[in-house]
Amino acid sequence: MMSGVTRHVSCARVAVPALGRDGMLVVLAGAAGIMDAVAYLGLGVFTTMMTGNTALLAFGVARGELAPILRAGLALAAFGAGTAIGALITGRSPSRGEWRFVVTGALACEALLLGVFAAGWHLAGPARGTGMTEFLIILSGLAMGIQSAAIRYLGIPGVATTYITATLTSLSAELVGCTRSNDGTHARRVRLLAAVVVSYALGALVGAVLEARAATLAAWLPLIAVVVVVVNARRHGHESAPIGSSTERMPAGSGLHSGTHE
Repeated sequence: MMSGVTRHVSCARVAVPALGRDGMLVVLAGAAGIMDAVAYLGLGVFTTMMTGNTALLAFGVARGELAPILRAGLALAAFGAGTAIGALITGRSPSRGEWRFVVTGALACEALLLGVFAAGWHLAGPARGTGMTEFLIILSGLAMGIQSAAIRYLGIPGVATTYITATLTSLSAELVGCTRSNDGTHARRVRLLAAVVVSYALGALVGAVLEARAATLAAWLPLIAVVVVVVNARRHGHESAPIGSSTERMPAGSGLHSGTHE
């Protein structure tokens, strides 16, 4: 009886579907959307969309308001530092494949920062002081910067999970390309780009709704999403690229990475 139960449980474990590379990217985009909503509505800045923070910084300078200048400046600096950290982590290995172990390691570091962020958000409550607000901005900016560098390292043309301007631009260009070619690669890329854009938008919607009704839960969701990706990548091992996937990747040092568009 026990052996039958063991076999049943084993089969159940095998039957659990694994997220592929594209699925993990979609989950990460949703996490970024939630984080942007939580950060903007709760902290007054974006911590993934640096174009918005650049504009907020300029607005603060034009109006002579110190607090917006400080918040936007901190977000920009934290994101830049997080990107540098992510690049240092991923640059330590020449590993190849559709998904790389160093990317999983970088995302694990992001998860650690998001855990501290969520705990700080929960403990501080809605009556956060200036110091705690700035601390949370730094944590979330670092975390999103690391995610940006990690996904950039994968070298997927046009795909970014934290700055949707680049992804939307690529999606529009690929849609035009699809009208001129019946190549299956175009179709897959369009599906991925569209899914990333939609996931980010839905994440922002969910984050905005929860920030007003259950702010603590909203702060934990990005962590949960990133942990799901990390566990999935470690458990199922996505280091090896399937046959034909080379058309979906570009060298990590290529100047055509999407990370330069936002």
